Amino acid sequence: MAHEHELSPEQQQVFLMRMGDGLSYEQIAAQLSTSADACLKRMGQVYRKFNISGASRGKESKLRFFLENKLEQLQRLEENVEESSARKASANLPHQEAEPNLVTISQKHLVYQNLPAREYTAFVGRIQEITRLLELLDFQHPAHLISVDGIGGVGKTTLVVEVAYRCLEASNNEYLVKSLPTFEAIVFTSAKQNYLTSIGILPRLTRERTLRDICREIARVLDLSEITSLPLEEQFNPLREKLSQTRTLLIVDNLETIEDQQEVLSFLYDLPPTVKVIITTREQALFVPIRLGCLPQEHGLHLIQHQAKEKGINLSAKEQEQLFSGVSGIPAAIIYAVGQIATGYLLEDVLAQIKEPLGDVARFCFAGSVIPLRGTPPHCLLMALSLGVQPVTRETAASVAFEQADPIVTAQGLAKLQQLSLVSQYQGRYSMLELTREYAASELAFHSELAQKLQQRWVDWYIRFSEAYGGTNWKEWHLGYSYLEAEWENLRAVLEWCISQARYSDVRTIWQHIKGYIHVRGYWDERLDWTAWLIEAAKQAGDWVFAVEVMSDRAGTLIRMRQNSQLKEAEALLQEAWNLRHHQTIAFQLELATNIVILYINQQQFELAQEWLQEEQKLLEQADLPELKKKEQLVHIIYYQGQIHFKGGDYQQAQNFFQRALVTAQQAGWQRAAVAIQNWLADVALQLGNLEEARRLLELSFPVAERHKDKRSIAYHKASFAKLEKLSGSLAQAKRFAKEAIEGFESLKMTVEAQEMRTLFSD
Repeated sequence: MAHEHELSPEQQQVFLMRMGDGLSYEQIAAQLSTSADACLKRMGQVYRKFNISGASRGKESKLRFFLENKLEQLQRLEENVEESSARKASANLPHQEAEPNLVTISQKHLVYQNLPAREYTAFVGRIQEITRLLELLDFQHPAHLISVDGIGGVGKTTLVVEVAYRCLEASNNEYLVKSLPTFEAIVFTSAKQNYLTSIGILPRLTRERTLRDICREIARVLDLSEITSLPLEEQFNPLREKLSQTRTLLIVDNLETIEDQQEVLSFLYDLPPTVKVIITTREQALFVPIRLGCLPQEHGLHLIQHQAKEKGINLSAKEQEQLFSGVSGIPAAIIYAVGQIATGYLLEDVLAQIKEPLGDVARFCFAGSVIPLRGTPPHCLLMALSLGVQPVTRETAASVAFEQADPIVTAQGLAKLQQLSLVSQYQGRYSMLELTREYAASELAFHSELAQKLQQRWVDWYIRFSEAYGGTNWKEWHLGYSYLEAEWENLRAVLEWCISQARYSDVRTIWQHIKGYIHVRGYWDERLDWTAWLIEAAKQAGDWVFAVEVMSDRAGTLIRMRQNSQLKEAEALLQEAWNLRHHQTIAFQLELATNIVILYINQQQFELAQEWLQEEQKLLEQADLPELKKKEQLVHIIYYQGQIHFKGGDYQQAQNFFQRALVTAQQAGWQRAAVAIQNWLADVALQLGNLEEARRLLELSFPVAERHKDKRSIAYHKASFAKLEKLSGSLAQAKRFAKEAIEGFESLKMTVEAQEMRTLFSD
């Protein structure tokens, strides 16, 4: 088992000494010359490889239970081989009587049963679920009705049949397997309409769709066929009497397609305690539940490998991962996909086919649950949830799904979707599997009128959301940015959908609310993609006011990336924007002039930068701005004077300008600017050899940048810390900060700064 679960040599040592020899962790640690904590950690890794979770004591019990079952199965196989050999030997000696003990061993407890054949040659994963189901089937456990629920194709029937066969083997060989539940009868009934196989959907020719069908099958298996001609109500007493004398496992498969569910449930509730009932259903039931989700990646890949080997095809590791992701880890979809590949289809064609709403997988997994919902509030909620790409709040789902949301209707609708395993809820947010989302999106496209309404409400909701938490003052941090972060993937999806639909007005509105957020959080790729589209769209719309604004936004991002090609593009954009400045206010012209100053500083053209600072000063004197805005603009002018002197090597003069800029920023209450200036003052202190002052300033400003998750500011601070620690002689700390700074700069495409940091620590 250690080999099968790929335990490392260190993990194997602890595993064998703990589970095999029964040593304590202190004893193991003494033998391995390590600590008990290290041994506990290795054992934790073992539990993960065996896919066992829970409290530490519970995990060990589950693992022992699993290993004992495996051992007993092996022993049973060995005994059966010996028994077979003994029978053959006895057959060859007709005048000798078989040994008495051999007769005793070969006697079996024959079980009444009608189990279908196992669908697959090997059962992969689900160790925890099998262990739990076997625990519940033990007659010492009070559970009478057990439900196994999950979406179609997740393996409910396969799991139950596998467990039933293990119980059957234990019942037929009770002297061998003592730890498994045993029964005298195992009855399988199913209302399933069809099977999803590797070659497509096949109809199930016989089904137990009613209570009469179920009773008939129980009677047939228990050899009570004579009662099946009686009226249904007259069959109950003889059935209960027989069942009360027979330890029975009754399986009711696919409860949701049974025609008279209430009558069936009443019958099941009234069964004697000698009967254990397992119900499989797509709807979350109120019995003792075992909920099946999709396979974890490790087990999903194992299933793919097993199926590929059986079908005689080769899939690379990348293709296996692509397949697992494409089917969201649904076992039936994996088996179907591998089967299709084996018949000659390409992987990409199979994955595309799986997502088709009329395809076999979609119809098998979702159609039976979704189609009955059409025209109901749960259907609207499911369609609304399919528009997003990450979990959303109840408020968001309701606002998109309904023109006027009713809290009770929303709560009932979301509960219904969870009962059908179409959505899941975690910490107040609702999500769905990617394959479910694909099917729901196709379903939405089929209902075009509903789609238009939902899409409009979807866009309107995120416009209001971005306005509430983004803000138009992109120069400052906002507390609302944390709300934007929680919805970022959905917000991005909305904006990109609006771009794909050429909804210029909506893109314009959302951009103005979030441009500060995406600058601070470092989403610069998106910033460049969206500004390129917005500039062209604004020009086509004749919206020159906005076109000039976006030109400046785009140039500002390009400048900070500092590549020559990007600086040239920024220069062209700023020149064009300056030529069109008459479309904008003087306040904006001041911002535009500031970007031009930054451009020339990064191009090392300090004289031109000084000239534009003078131009900016003139504009500021002409502008009729509120006092606070004047102070903010004055901070810019003084701050960039400090940068020019710093880069020119005049550190004392740079310090004077930065100190003046800091005072002015603090007076204006401009926190983001104050943090940036303190970072520069720390760099000045490093150049002047004042390491204590540099550390004081960095420890003051860095936590603020981290708190606001300003990616660019954090990278600059870590670069300064790296220089400080290097000068202080703490080389290990210095290299750690340098590595983190480089990672931060590279994520922002600030390759010049990243290379400068590498050069500084190249020795």
